[in-house]
Amino acid sequence: MADMTEAMNRDTYKNILDVVKELMKGTTIDDMIRRLNTSVRASLPDTVVFAALWDKYEEELEMFPSGRSTEKKAMESLFKHFFKKGEQRFTGKIKEKELGNITDFFKNHYIFYDMVRLEKGIRGAVVGIHTTKEYLERTVLTSDIILPHFWSIFSDRYKNMITGKESEMLWKIKDAQSDISDNYLNNIELNKLLENLLELALRKTGQKCGCILILNEKTGELEFEPRAVKGKALSIIPDKLPRDHKSLAGIVLGTNMPYNCRDTSKDPNYFPLFQRIRSSLVVPIEFQHRPIGVIAIESETKNRFKEKETSTIMSLAKEAAMFIRRAQLFKESSEKGAAIMIIGQSKKWKDVEKRIEKASGTDATVILRGESGTGKELLAHAIHFNSPRKNAPFVTINCAAIPSELLESELFGHVKGAFTGAFYNKTGEFEKAEGGTVFLDEIGDLPPLLQVKILRTLQSGEVKPVGSNKMAKKVNVRVIAATSRNLEKMLGTGEFRMDIYYRLHVVPIKVPPLREYPEDIPVLIENFISESNRIFNTAIKGIDKPALKALMDYHFPGNVRQLRNFIQQAAIMSDNEIIVLNDLPDEIKLNSSTIAYNGMSSVPATYSGSYHSEKERVLEIFTRQYFSKLLDKTGSNIMQTAKTAGISRVALYKILNRYKIEHRDV
Repeated sequence: MADMTEAMNRDTYKNILDVVKELMKGTTIDDMIRRLNTSVRASLPDTVVFAALWDKYEEELEMFPSGRSTEKKAMESLFKHFFKKGEQRFTGKIKEKELGNITDFFKNHYIFYDMVRLEKGIRGAVVGIHTTKEYLERTVLTSDIILPHFWSIFSDRYKNMITGKESEMLWKIKDAQSDISDNYLNNIELNKLLENLLELALRKTGQKCGCILILNEKTGELEFEPRAVKGKALSIIPDKLPRDHKSLAGIVLGTNMPYNCRDTSKDPNYFPLFQRIRSSLVVPIEFQHRPIGVIAIESETKNRFKEKETSTIMSLAKEAAMFIRRAQLFKESSEKGAAIMIIGQSKKWKDVEKRIEKASGTDATVILRGESGTGKELLAHAIHFNSPRKNAPFVTINCAAIPSELLESELFGHVKGAFTGAFYNKTGEFEKAEGGTVFLDEIGDLPPLLQVKILRTLQSGEVKPVGSNKMAKKVNVRVIAATSRNLEKMLGTGEFRMDIYYRLHVVPIKVPPLREYPEDIPVLIENFISESNRIFNTAIKGIDKPALKALMDYHFPGNVRQLRNFIQQAAIMSDNEIIVLNDLPDEIKLNSSTIAYNGMSSVPATYSGSYHSEKERVLEIFTRQYFSKLLDKTGSNIMQTAKTAGISRVALYKILNRYKIEHRDV
């Protein structure tokens, strides 16, 4: 050993310094261990280094470097063996059969193992696998110099990893996002969302044990989500708890206030689920001033939770509530066969959802104003779902899709013989919606005569079937209306009555066009890709940067509906796992080929065709750009657009049809 010590000359120290420098270059634990392997093999051929993190509470192991399939099973067994024994340092050979059949894998190797405590319940370890005893001895000799640097850098990268995971989880919760590898529900999968929420709550309080229970609003029971339960259970966790169950969760549900149990052994209300728990914090998940579930965090230490932890988890629960409701709406509507997906993370979209949350708790009439394709019907469903009427019918009537002569019968019903073809009594949609919600879509297309009758129903809550001579019947319904028309202009022309206008505008909600919140386009695309994979059995994994940029730059006159159609088309037609620019419709490709010019776009010539063909190509793109932006500016007012362009309305319609420029007549 003395000879070997003397052999550690300046070259050896230089090698050690080079190893430390390489470790410092590693930005992650995985990168760090890969760099260490490269450095070690330069002086110790065939030596392999692995590292691992061990969560003793969950008995979960994460190994580095990732992706080594040959040695993975054997190395995992080795790490678990040492972690469970609590061994801090080991050098030498594994004893025969000590790891069962896995021992054979290590029988010709010499092991160096070192372990440290990173935080409560978390251990880190490094293992060197050597082919000769000499290499092992050289590792042992240099370990006292290298290991302090190694563990310092390892600890720093571990903290970065945890911070990154925490930020990622918060992002997922704030934006209702989850793992896109699971094609079942993607961003708004309820069980994954709750799993992320619990993991973040545990991380923020430094604990390893807890659960989330969600209130079943039909039965009043508190239901466990299996993926949102962490810790060593005393026995099998029940599926649900009765609302009046003697437990901290039941008390929190009844009071809508947090409960801090400082000593479980002295609290008669504590219902044990996990082993060795000494204190427990339970907070409500509040929506519309009522609890919709609880977050429970538990500790092995008495009096563990202070005001700081209570405030932190309360804030987290408040942040997550709206996204839990999104996920619940998606889950419930999916079970009925018509999935309703509401996604958005921009300030404009969140402002809309805040107004919806406030309006939902009342019976006030709501009118949703916005362009076609912005998602007004989805928001109407959300209002109904979050209202006290959610378990009653939701009836949709499209006022623009039903001929005016039939619309009155559709709305209010008719009696037998009321008109030619009325061979039987018919119940109207208002009566069918008893106790629930009537959604009057495109109410701006309602004929003036029917506006009067709808107004009477809004004022008195009464309906009278066509042809009936009986007294009007009382109905208990909530009305939500929607329109893409300019009602203020229609007031001026007499097309829309002022009295019904004000009766509908108790709670007006403006739904913004997609071009006003383009920052949401990436997450919308991600969800539409997942949706397309489910519906059309495609296998699209994402979208490349040029295609994404082209979509981000497009003005989307058809709004979210148009984006959804584009993604579905691309998913079906693509020959790749990634959507590329060529998979997108022509209008996107044409739009992306332009560069900014005087508020519109100019087009560089390709110089690949004749003068006339290039001129025609540039003219087509200019025409599309010019009229698309002009229609946006005039709010799709055809007369104003034609006047500004200096052409007749007939000429404008011909141009719009020729170049297939999307528009709506106003």
